[in-house]
Amino acid sequence: MTNYANLVPEFEELFRQKLKLNNCRLIKKRQENNYQITTPAKDIFLLSWQEFPEVNLIYQPVGVRTEQTLVYERAIRSHLSFCLSSIQDKVAS
Repeated sequence: MTNYANLVPEFEELFRQKLKLNNCRLIKKRQENNYQITTPAKDIFLLSWQEFPEVNLIYQPVGVRTEQTLVYERAIRSHLSFCLSSIQDKVAS
């Protein structure tokens, strides 16, 4: 089994760059492997994992879920998929 732990900082940097394209912020929480993503519409998503690269992305219900929330969620999931694929491709090569 491949150890991805040393690739987490690289993943975090790449994911942070991708989120900036949508004006979203990635905030590392105090608990290990936990992040908060905040959108310009004030939506909050929680990102965490126990075994990287198997990550969980959860919408944090803080208000009314709108069409814009769905747009941001799709973009975040797309960025997440891209970043994880890039990390896995790097390990495979």
